[in-house]
Amino acid sequence: MMSRDAAKIVMELVTRNAAEQDAVLTKIQSLCTEDEFNEYRLMIGRSMGAMLFEIINPIIAKYPDLKPSELS
Repeated sequence: MMSRDAAKIVMELVTRNAAEQDAVLTKIQSLCTEDEFNEYRLMIGRSMGAMLFEIINPIIAKYPDLKPSELS
């Protein structure tokens, strides 16, 4: 069982992490070939998908009020 306070802290972490991963894609795009960039984008997409399905969705299911505005 997860506490709301702990869930909120974890949700803040994964929200920041997702934003950082997205920002990295913007930062590296000019450093890569199109194929390399697409590979990084797929890797980061998998990471963000795992966070969504394994962390964010279970927390939102238990505490809907913690849903980040970015997911609205």
